[in-house]
Amino acid sequence: MNLSATRSHVLRFGILGPVTAWDNDVELPLGGWRPRALLARLLLHPGEVVPSRELIRAFYDSELPESVGSTPKTAAKLLRQALAGQRGLIETRPSGYRIAVQPELVDAGEFRALVRTADRQDPAEACRTLERALRLWRGPALADLGGTVFRAAAAQWDEMRLVALERKITAGLALGHHQDLIGELYELIDNHAQRETPRGLLMRALVRSGRTSEALEVYSDYRDHVREQFGIEPSPQLSQLQIRILNMDPDLLGIPSQRSPVSTQSPGWGDNTDTNTAPPVSSVLAPDNLPARPHGMIGRSEQLALIQRALTAHDRSHLPIVVISGPGGYGKTTLAIEAAHRLADDYPGGRLYAYLSGAQPHPASAGDVLARFLAFLGVTEVPTALEAKAEVFRAAVTGKRVLIVLDDASLSTQVLPLLPGDPDCAVLVTSRAPMAGMRGDHIILGPMSQREAHTLITDRVGDERTAGPDNDTDLRRLIRLCSGMPLALDLACARLATHPHWDLMHLADRLEDINRRLTVLEIDGRDVRNCFELGYQFLSPAAQALMQALGHLGANEVSDWTAAALADSTIGHVVNLLDELAEAHLLTVTGTAPNFHGRIHDLVLAYARERALSDGDPDDLLAALNRALGAQLALMDAAYATMHGPLERALAGSTPRWSPNDASMEIDGSAAEWFASRLPHIAQMVQRAAEVGLGEGCWELAAAPQAGLETAGYFDLWHRSHTIALAAVRKADIPEGEATLLHSLGYRALVLRNYVEAGNYLRHSAKLFSNLGHIEGQAAAMVLLSGAHRLRGDHLAAQLACKRGFALKPANERTLGELWMDLGRCQTFLNQPAEATEALRQSLDLFERSKDMCGQAKVHYDLAQNFVRRADLEAAASAFRSALRIAATIGDTLGMAYILTGLGETHARLCNSDDAYPLLFEAMDLAEQANNLHVQSRALRAVADLHLEHGLEGLAKRDLQAAERSESRRQRAGSIPNSESDQRAEGKHYRS
Repeated sequence: MNLSATRSHVLRFGILGPVTAWDNDVELPLGGWRPRALLARLLLHPGEVVPSRELIRAFYDSELPESVGSTPKTAAKLLRQALAGQRGLIETRPSGYRIAVQPELVDAGEFRALVRTADRQDPAEACRTLERALRLWRGPALADLGGTVFRAAAAQWDEMRLVALERKITAGLALGHHQDLIGELYELIDNHAQRETPRGLLMRALVRSGRTSEALEVYSDYRDHVREQFGIEPSPQLSQLQIRILNMDPDLLGIPSQRSPVSTQSPGWGDNTDTNTAPPVSSVLAPDNLPARPHGMIGRSEQLALIQRALTAHDRSHLPIVVISGPGGYGKTTLAIEAAHRLADDYPGGRLYAYLSGAQPHPASAGDVLARFLAFLGVTEVPTALEAKAEVFRAAVTGKRVLIVLDDASLSTQVLPLLPGDPDCAVLVTSRAPMAGMRGDHIILGPMSQREAHTLITDRVGDERTAGPDNDTDLRRLIRLCSGMPLALDLACARLATHPHWDLMHLADRLEDINRRLTVLEIDGRDVRNCFELGYQFLSPAAQALMQALGHLGANEVSDWTAAALADSTIGHVVNLLDELAEAHLLTVTGTAPNFHGRIHDLVLAYARERALSDGDPDDLLAALNRALGAQLALMDAAYATMHGPLERALAGSTPRWSPNDASMEIDGSAAEWFASRLPHIAQMVQRAAEVGLGEGCWELAAAPQAGLETAGYFDLWHRSHTIALAAVRKADIPEGEATLLHSLGYRALVLRNYVEAGNYLRHSAKLFSNLGHIEGQAAAMVLLSGAHRLRGDHLAAQLACKRGFALKPANERTLGELWMDLGRCQTFLNQPAEATEALRQSLDLFERSKDMCGQAKVHYDLAQNFVRRADLEAAASAFRSALRIAATIGDTLGMAYILTGLGETHARLCNSDDAYPLLFEAMDLAEQANNLHVQSRALRAVADLHLEHGLEGLAKRDLQAAERSESRRQRAGSIPNSESDQRAEGKHYRS
């Protein structure tokens, strides 16, 4: 059995705060509020079927017409898309839907389990357990959802949180922490003035702190409050506590035991927390050479629970063994020692510890370890032969319930002679290698979760240096730069402790510099480099060379395609090299064969860069980087062809493309999603290309993913990468690259409705292309200049720009198709429907001949809008459906949102609300995913109109208010619609 929770996908869910899903601690985008609402409703009862009617009630707080019956189906479809890779998670049943997830994978289920565990624990353990439970909360339950159903559920969970907090404080009082709890209790009373329990706890804490008069004042204030507000008296328990204080009851001043269990009921005011029970003392003398318990260990609670379950199981038919494996610096030894200390009572026969030096050149021999163990066990006559020592050892521990901890093992052959034969004993092993040959339970340690790392830093450096929204971003940045590695985080905290004048931002800024990152984390002889050195030294020369090239590239994400380019090798060969890196814990595999993807965390990347600088050949490294740029461009060419057909780009450079000879360039899934998924990686490569002076590859790589930048809404990244590339091409004097980048920045400004800025960029671009005699570039600039004029309402200037573009006689059919399309849009707004239709059909013919699917979808949308203006609604619906099929094929999410809105509006005008409702709901969710406020507002208004037709005035008012909020947000963002252009989409997405 494998106890590890580290699979390719580990999905956890949260409702104790905003509704959230995490894949291996990475938060997943859940899309619009409907899929979030569906997920929340299912997570309130994980594993149970929730009827569809209850889901609709959760969505709308009321019974709606049957026409919205498909809303759960639409929400389920969108939710499944958001949770891609988890087949069968959202199950459709005849009566409703079910989420197939274990309660412990939901933060609410974990919270409930921890609270129940605290019921059975002594005050010290219960206090720690309840603190862990309360740290799961990220804000009020279901914080991002409203409505009667969710408010009621949230109120129940918030009440459970308050009860857990009160029980944690009760445990703290039982431990004598009364002075530390007074401030927390005052705050609790301020926030929950009606609750009586905190008053009693505060009175008890004040009395024990010698502040009797304040304790009596707390009672008087509460008595006056409930008399005035409700006409009642405090409870008999609280009144009795006041009497005991007045009588100076000596029992109130006693310091309680740390072994008495915490009451499972709500805290009371009797004497149950004041008893003194001495801890049991074992009379058995047992060997124990275990290192000291780790001070204030934070995190790894799930793994500790797994170890405890495995080593305390009642079925003892075989020797229980747990193997903890993972990279150096991730806390394997700390986890093992902490677990061994917690299991002390379960193994009264003793605890034997040995450091096996498995990662060192000369590991400890089994014979030496056995000799030490036998000495601890009191064996005076130790045989010489290994097998004889093992026999004596097995005999010495039989019947004694001994726990053996073998730290830093290398191979199973080193461990096997050290195993006892008695199944009442147990063994904990740590190793960098997985030790797959060892029978037992295996835990693979990865980085700390964001929550655990946050808690560790706060514990080490104090709340005053980490609290507040201003520090939150820098805290997350610090955790990322330390790669969630416990050793690195500890060293970072030590650096902050020795530099009290540093804040989180200063330390994170220093760590951002990859060339000095590891030096910053080098303190008093402690260094993370050693964690990587042990893996690197055993790599083959080819794998070491690849590691250096990856460090020189400086990108966290690596695919087999990029790695093959760096190594100038085949996919088949480089996968073996990547496997070597993964086995040495220098790379984490995130994909599965045959689509290999890996991630190199920031600290390993810094180590690889140091190795490249010290061991690599500069010319070889530069050539490898140039091949990697060519490989990425070859893939982007293939993705572009999927969307726009095989025709060459009008604006392309001369960077040599590279591809392995044992793989084909096929884009899995939609091209738009493919572009979007690679944008951060591409941005890193643009930065690196600029740093090393590869200007040609730099500008091509920056400009190529334009479609993905828009679709994903990465406008800041768009501007940042182009600014870097512009500086590079100007330094290298590459005017074609400068013109292309200015053209792309003009398009970005157009999408963001900055029309003056767009015109400036595009005119500058056109001038540079003219100086170069680059006809295709000039014509492409005219297409966008036409759009800028048209979107400002100057349709005559837009037509003139189109005519100038035609006069250039460009050869590229896609450019010609765009000129005809924009001309048709102008004619549509000038009420020239026949001319507009003819221009759009010319455009469609060109796009079909060039197999440009993106262009075809846009023209079908424009034709539909033209039909709407002519009141030919059936023809409009047909054209919208044609556009939708193509947009779905290429994965154009934002385009689909606009098309669905237009189609929903058309069905509404056809009095077909059964189809209009789900179309508009899906449009809203897709628009929310794309963060497009224009289509959200437009779809909300269309839904509000449908509500009014059904007499649902309350819902109509709600959606109209939501539409107004969206428009207000657009205005604050500086994107105010212009009169008639309010009916069209921004950017390339289906402007009409």
